[in-house]
Amino acid sequence: MKSINLVAAGLGAVAGLLSMVFAGLVGLAILWLGARAGIGTGDTITWAVLAVALFGGEFVAGYVAGRLVPPFFARMHGAVAALAVYAVVASFSLVAGSPASPLTLAGFALVAAIIGHLAGAFGGRSRPDDQT
Repeated sequence: MKSINLVAAGLGAVAGLLSMVFAGLVGLAILWLGARAGIGTGDTITWAVLAVALFGGEFVAGYVAGRLVPPFFARMHGAVAALAVYAVVASFSLVAGSPASPLTLAGFALVAAIIGHLAGAFGGRSRPDDQT
């Protein structure tokens, strides 16, 4: 039985976290420019930026992890990498005092696993230049 390639899952998680930080910074810059231009930005737009950053980071983590392993294992590694990204985000959120219930945390973990699974499948597709 093949075990999880920790290097692939770890690199996927790091790539996901970096892309999440980048997407968050771009989103915050857009919000700041909008505020400077006098465009009113509500909480809805701020939450949308954060959601895109989180779910995009989970997708990138799954894609990179799926890309680094054989296609048969891509979906599992994608889910593990996305869950690692979510674990980091949830840990920081809880330390910061988030009142999220355990059911909410479990629901978002399920969403992260699904996103990572799909992204891993997308990243692990057969490529024309594969020599296998």
